[in-house]
Amino acid sequence: MKNYYYLNGRQVPEKEISFGALKRGFLYGDGVFETLKAEDYRIFRWDDHWERLQKGASVCNIEITEESGKLKSKIEAALKRHNLENAYVRINVMRKKTESFDPGDERRSDFLVLIKKHRPYPEKFYKEGIRCIISETYFKNEKSPLTRIKSFNYLENILARIEAKKQGYDDSILLNTAGYLASAPVSNLFLVKGRKIFTPSVDCGILPGITRKTVLEICVRHGIRAEEGKFVPGDLKRADEVFLTNTLMGVMPVREIKSIFKGTKFFYANFFGEELKNISQSASLRRSSSFSPR
Repeated sequence: MKNYYYLNGRQVPEKEISFGALKRGFLYGDGVFETLKAEDYRIFRWDDHWERLQKGASVCNIEITEESGKLKSKIEAALKRHNLENAYVRINVMRKKTESFDPGDERRSDFLVLIKKHRPYPEKFYKEGIRCIISETYFKNEKSPLTRIKSFNYLENILARIEAKKQGYDDSILLNTAGYLASAPVSNLFLVKGRKIFTPSVDCGILPGITRKTVLEICVRHGIRAEEGKFVPGDLKRADEVFLTNTLMGVMPVREIKSIFKGTKFFYANFFGEELKNISQSASLRRSSSFSPR
């Protein structure tokens, strides 16, 4: 799979990307990023991703000088130029190089955009659901502002995924330090009980996901009751359905959470998944599936 790189607005071969431009991100994780998905050469919910990127940079005291509209146009032009109808796009913003741990008053940034063909998750996962554990080792710190941004340091999330894999499962569900449900390593968590949707609130230490936001908007549109709040592992035992969401996976049904939950019906996961596809294809809420409560 070929990757395409744009450093500060200019396309460059991978071998020509200097360590200097990546130094702060590599040495200290001093940067933020966004992962986006493009379908039919159009980026899904660009404005939401850009807003979150700006907020993350602000938390890290990093200045973004790129203009949203111009960058979007450049990326979408690149998608067409390289015939990437369905693509993975990652925008990386790194503080410019400084020679010491302390960046002083340096707020300027380098921009590195990575574009490649999108490879979807296995269809089997959507048909059968994935299997998760509740991590006993890693926890979300609901008191830290870093839990609500996409910083370069994803090590804890990576290790939580490894923890699940070592036990023969697909992913982990993370609690926060207060013992409430938070999220999976790279996705948001939803529970269904009866005809109501539940998802951990932002103050539980979660990243406010773009797909999570879209699912909640779909709930409003279709009159589906939804609640953001604080939930405990015991709530999973009483759930009828569990699913995860993020930009690349869309809506992923969960069929098992070790020793807590087992489910075989993915009614809501399938419904929201179809809604997301329709929204992505039309770039609006005008085309939507009909919803019939069970």
